[in-house]
Amino acid sequence: MLASPSPLAPAGAPPIAIGCLAVGDMEGRADLYVARLHGMLVRHCPVPFRLVCFSDRERGLPPGVELRRCDGWTELRRPGMRATTLKLGLFNPAYVEFERLLYLDLTLVIQRDMASLLHEAFTCPHGLVAVDDWHHEGLNSSVMCIRRGALSAIYEAFVNGERFDQRVPGDQDFINGVIAARGLQASVSTFSPGTVESFKRLMRLARRSPAQARAALAASTIVKFHGKPRMQEVFDPWQYLLRVRLKELAHGHWRPALPVADLRRAWASTPTVHDLSRPGVVHRPDSVVGG
Repeated sequence: MLASPSPLAPAGAPPIAIGCLAVGDMEGRADLYVARLHGMLVRHCPVPFRLVCFSDRERGLPPGVELRRCDGWTELRRPGMRATTLKLGLFNPAYVEFERLLYLDLTLVIQRDMASLLHEAFTCPHGLVAVDDWHHEGLNSSVMCIRRGALSAIYEAFVNGERFDQRVPGDQDFINGVIAARGLQASVSTFSPGTVESFKRLMRLARRSPAQARAALAASTIVKFHGKPRMQEVFDPWQYLLRVRLKELAHGHWRPALPVADLRRAWASTPTVHDLSRPGVVHRPDSVVGG
């Protein structure tokens, strides 16, 4: 637990705001993924927090997770764009009242204490703190700390019909497009290298240097799953065998290149009574706020 008072949790300060986005049913896994994220935050967030799930429908969420409906954000729907483009609504100060919001994707694992990540996120003076993408130039939007109103130009550009070249028609490339077009680079910062890791990057690295990949995994706070293999393919034993281990064996790795079992436990472990009684856990009655 961080000593109090601190820049993150001064005496009498409200809990930090953490948000996630659940749109569609994610092949029936959305509610489970929100519950897992909440459990990881209970274990690893060292300061009081409130988790807000922005969703396009009712959810079966655990106690302590607030449901905020975003199906009314219809201006953010555009043919050909991914459903997760609704994430751009987090840049609209009319939709998000928190001075700072730490956004987390649902397809990630928090595997260690978040104090260092939170310090970077909530004490940075810039309007946006995000991940320096592992494969392409620009930001990755899987983990972001958004200062209210600072980059509302991102939301406004989409609503005004602006378009940019995009590898993937979704929120991430649009965010990068607006930042480049508006010259907003000075308003953006990135987390320290290695704080948020890519499972895909680590798998590729492990083919050349398993020891280096394991060290990078151990040093990271968050591991993000994107592309192939998907998180459920890694955590399901049979799919992991078919989609990951066989490829490793083909590259001559007789032992798993990465300790996937440890990641699976970090994702699936149930908070203990001790975890739930920590000062960092904020219990709220179930609430629903219309979008």
